[in-house]
Amino acid sequence: MKSVKRQKFIPKRELEFVDEDIEWMSLTPSQRIKETTKLWQLYLALGGSLDPEPDPQSPFYFQEA
Repeated sequence: MKSVKRQKFIPKRELEFVDEDIEWMSLTPSQRIKETTKLWQLYLALGGSLDPEPDPQSPFYFQEA
């Protein structure tokens, strides 16, 4: 009787992750919050804005004259 060599089953969704994703998922929730805070601080330091972009399709959008 031939022995059948079985490969380890890896779900497809796990194959789609890159190293950064795996590293992020390995962090605890509190570590993720700290890292997210660092990213927002960097974004603002580089000139980013927290003001929302106008959305002309929104029912709450009123074009300024």
